[in-house]
Amino acid sequence: MRRFLALVVLLSVGLFFAWMVCRPSHPAQALSRKEPGSVVTRTGAELPQSAQALPTAAKANRATTGRLSSQRILKYGSAQGEIGMIHETGQPLVGPEAFAVGKDGSILVADVVNKRVLIYSSIGSYLRAIDLPGIALGDVAADAQGRLYIYDQVRHALHQYDAQGTPQSALDLKAADIDTRGFFHVAGNSVYFADAAARDVLVATVQDGVLVAPDKSTERTSDGVHGDSGRIYSMSVDKGQALRLQVRDPAAQSIARSMEFPLPGIVSARYAGEDQAKRFYVQTERLAGTSIVLEVLAFSPSGEQLAATRMPENDYAIWTSKLVDVGADGTIVQFLPEQDQAKLNLFAN
Repeated sequence: MRRFLALVVLLSVGLFFAWMVCRPSHPAQALSRKEPGSVVTRTGAELPQSAQALPTAAKANRATTGRLSSQRILKYGSAQGEIGMIHETGQPLVGPEAFAVGKDGSILVADVVNKRVLIYSSIGSYLRAIDLPGIALGDVAADAQGRLYIYDQVRHALHQYDAQGTPQSALDLKAADIDTRGFFHVAGNSVYFADAAARDVLVATVQDGVLVAPDKSTERTSDGVHGDSGRIYSMSVDKGQALRLQVRDPAAQSIARSMEFPLPGIVSARYAGEDQAKRFYVQTERLAGTSIVLEVLAFSPSGEQLAATRMPENDYAIWTSKLVDVGADGTIVQFLPEQDQAKLNLFAN
């Protein structure tokens, strides 16, 4: 009996030491394993696609994250659905510099090289192209009626087309109104150019369905960017510390709402869009070690932070008028032109 008990004790001790050797030496080792469905950025950092993929400590300090719902690879070339890109030794790349999400969720890409606008569905499937011979494509936007607005960056002219690509009207713009790199967008019956300082400049209005110059008595420049609801969003950055937001609703003549959100490492912030529920989205870039982290923060209409969605790293191979846009249903779209191909990344909240 004593021999049997001794054998049991020795066996138990052996199993205990075997478990000690084989188990992870630190709980972090278990967390470092790749989560199912996660996206790996170029730096090797993992991109969680749901709140469940975040460590417990991170959940306590951050809102839930959006998830990558679809990704499309867009080839470079001149064939159907391909985007033009010019590679010349010693010269900057020449390729797509602008995109926009239509009110119906369709994705518009300005194909500068092939002089056309490519139209993709809300899930990134190629639909059709609108040829624009003779126009130096600088930017593209769409309104709630599906009309397209194309900016000719050489002639400083804004062209309007219907959803099928039939010309509707055109308007010469003042070059002084567009003296910095920014993006065009449509809010209601107004067409704005958001300059590099994140201020909207009213460049045109739509009356009886066609483009006309703004009324001279109308205030031309706004301290912020207009959403589809008419609200104006302005922001500033306390570098490395916090994001400051201000929301104004001129139609309601309400007092501007100011908010501040601690965001260590933040270096830039930009209005990204507003959905049909009046949730608004802000694109931020922040330093994390030696990497730049690109995120889109989602806020409720009252300014409560709802989500933080991390974007795959941008290699900035070519300048684009914006990095992300937001659909009416809150889908975040990232158009990412790279050296050898482009990507459409769609994130659902």
